[in-house]
Amino acid sequence: MKKSLEQFQNDHLDIYNFLCLFENRENNSFLQDVYNHLAKKGEISVKQINGIRNSMMYHQKKIDRENLKEQHKDDEPTGSFVGKEKQRYDMTLKYVSGKGTSRGFYIHNFVDREDNNLMCFSDHEKLQILDNKTETKADVVYRSLREGDCFTCRATVNRHSVNDFDPTNKFKQTVLNRIKYQRYLGNKNGK
Repeated sequence: MKKSLEQFQNDHLDIYNFLCLFENRENNSFLQDVYNHLAKKGEISVKQINGIRNSMMYHQKKIDRENLKEQHKDDEPTGSFVGKEKQRYDMTLKYVSGKGTSRGFYIHNFVDREDNNLMCFSDHEKLQILDNKTETKADVVYRSLREGDCFTCRATVNRHSVNDFDPTNKFKQTVLNRIKYQRYLGNKNGK
């Protein structure tokens, strides 16, 4: 169903104003296309209105996040960095979480015994570690790490960074690479 320009203005004045007055419309191809279509044809579809509404909500969330970052810009991050950059270390870690990204790789988060935050990037959704319960090479079994699993490894500290994704909870984070998983120690979450 399409609405005329007049119906659109009457029914959705806030969305119309956002579309017409949004200063970065030229940098958003969807909004620019809808604006050009509306100017030429004098009509707009319900899907286009919903798309503009979603763009409005995204823009407002972005402003809110920037304001929150500004309010907390002087907050000191918690935690400590682990090791020196470009050095290789033996570590005992606990697996905290893993999530996929839109780019097709995965981010895995860990903590050490001092509750310092560490992370790595991986091509694999599940991290595999040799299960130490096997006795012979023929019995080799790998287990996927789950939340709370503890293990030993050897890894290189790639860099230190501050994770400020949540501006109210900034923390120091050590980014690892070249991880060689060694021994599974058990799950500290009781799983």
